[in-house]
Amino acid sequence: MFILRKNDSLDIARKLVQNTGLKESLDLLKEKNHASKVEPGELLGQVLGLSACNLVRTMKEDFISREIQGEDQQDIIDDYVVESLRRQGLVPLRDGAELMDRCQEILSVAEGLQAFWNDTPDPKAPGPRYFCVKEVLSRLGDPLNYDLRDAFFEFTYLQHKHFIDFFRALLKPPPDPDAAPAAERA
Repeated sequence: MFILRKNDSLDIARKLVQNTGLKESLDLLKEKNHASKVEPGELLGQVLGLSACNLVRTMKEDFISREIQGEDQQDIIDDYVVESLRRQGLVPLRDGAELMDRCQEILSVAEGLQAFWNDTPDPKAPGPRYFCVKEVLSRLGDPLNYDLRDAFFEFTYLQHKHFIDFFRALLKPPPDPDAAPAAERA
């Protein structure tokens, strides 16, 4: 099991934000949102809620949940949302209190989106991430903005892939220096 020491969850969250290109994705989604009248704060809340939900669901993958459990997972998710808010440039935040209010809003959005994983999956239907994106687009009031829809789908699926790759690298056991390559043992 992977043991988190003090500040490890924050370090992991910072690396996740950096590795997933969240800032660049927010800029792209803002650009694609040109035809919509959605306020930047609402766009930010929905995007980060979708992103946090994506992280929560990714962390339920067997290889991650076996190694990082319960409180440690929640610490990473909370730190991820805080770090995402700190690094975004879409909406200026006045102080720590506003930052924490935004965090709670985002975590609430993420919690609501997780309902799409509660249904029995239909093997012929698209996955829950697809329905999360559709829900976010409907909340933003712009389900027919195909540029924004495509950008959201790409963002969500690429982010999931980046999360998986990140945790595979993080949880990969270091090579055993005493183990000789197979060719040398033969």
